[in-house]
Amino acid sequence: MTTEMVAIDRENLKKATKRGVIAAVLLAVLSVFEYIIAVEVANPLLPIMPFILAKGWIILDVFMHVRALFNDEGGH
Repeated sequence: MTTEMVAIDRENLKKATKRGVIAAVLLAVLSVFEYIIAVEVANPLLPIMPFILAKGWIILDVFMHVRALFNDEGGH
C-alpha cells in the first residue's frame, strides 16, 4: 500500500464520516418535528408521513447505501 492510497482512504473516511454526522443530525431534527406533530395534531398520520418517508430514505441511502445498487459507479 502506498502513501497515496492511505491519503485517499483517509479522505474517503473523512467524507463518509461527515456525511454520516449530517445524516444523524438531520434524522434528529426530523424526529423533533415528528414528535411535535404527534403531540399537537389530533390525527397525525397524514401530516407525519412525509417525515417518516424522508427519514426512511436518509437511512436507506446514507447508512444502507441503497442508491449504490442502482448507480453504475457503485458509489455516491
